[in-house]
Amino acid sequence: MQSIKQLHKQSSINHRRDEEVPPGPTSPYSPKALKHPRSLPRSINYLFREQRLLFVFVGILIGSTFFILQPSLSRIGPSEAGSAIRRSFSTGLTSRDQITGSGIYGFGKTGGRVPVGIGRRRLRIVVTGGAGFVGSHLVDKLIERGDDVIVIDNFFTGRKDNLVHHLGNPRFELIRHDVVEPILLEVDQIYHLACPASPVHYKYNPVKTIISNVMGTLNMLGLAKRIGARFLLTSTSEVYGDPLEHPQKETYWGNVNPIGERSCYDEGKRTAETLTMDYHRGAEVEVRIARIFNTYGPRMCLDDGRVVSNFVAQAIRKQPLTVYGDGKQTRSFQYVSDLVCHIDFCNFSTEPLSYWQH
Repeated sequence: MQSIKQLHKQSSINHRRDEEVPPGPTSPYSPKALKHPRSLPRSINYLFREQRLLFVFVGILIGSTFFILQPSLSRIGPSEAGSAIRRSFSTGLTSRDQITGSGIYGFGKTGGRVPVGIGRRRLRIVVTGGAGFVGSHLVDKLIERGDDVIVIDNFFTGRKDNLVHHLGNPRFELIRHDVVEPILLEVDQIYHLACPASPVHYKYNPVKTIISNVMGTLNMLGLAKRIGARFLLTSTSEVYGDPLEHPQKETYWGNVNPIGERSCYDEGKRTAETLTMDYHRGAEVEVRIARIFNTYGPRMCLDDGRVVSNFVAQAIRKQPLTVYGDGKQTRSFQYVSDLVCHIDFCNFSTEPLSYWQH
């Protein structure tokens, strides 16, 4: 009993001693030592390690040299652009007095200066009717240029085979949709081509044809207004009706028939042009209008009832070529690649234009 009391007393004395003597720096129970402040901030210390600062200065030097030595490209004026277009497409085109080509109009904002060597920002573009004859060639050009393309088509006249070579491209997207119904997208530009264009196709369902022209254009213009996108409408030479003037100028308003068999297409396109200009004047939508004349090239439908395709189909089938009327009528023909280049130029023009009336 005595020994137990002595042990308890000894432990109490030791405990009081531990409280009285402050723990030394080597004590296992000492508080965590504070970190010594570094002589330089952490970010600066990071830059000085492994010669990172040297690489930063070299990059700044290269960039500064590039911008100092390289001049800037001024935007091309309308007169210079017209001369360039005429030079680019002089081969195979006749003079103004002989033939009329596609009338192209542009209404909207102007562009700025682009430094040489700086890549253009990749655009996100929707092409309605992009699986069709002209639309698929336009998609080829936009993809080749480096833009992201969304194709909207209900495949009434378009074919997936025209776009199959783009299906694995991450910058390409295909949506099966009828433009008569609204659609919500976020894009920079809208190329509106959706409409049956050959007599065989638009006469098959004339009511659907005029509804596609009117409601489809209205929906795409509404989309352009909401998201602030530039809008391009592909119109037609048929807006002149059965013209009494050859070649037709854009100031000629035509000789139209609002109740004929072709009126579903002709009047539909005229209404589409009216809607486009009303959205431009009333809602300040930036718009372009391209009046397309007879176009031919790969991916044409063989039996669409047009002049060139009829000649080609009869030649393939070894049939006599049919010349309609007295053979004295004139037509304006253009290859599809020329048309696509003009449409693209029209869309990127910076002033109200009226080109390809050579």
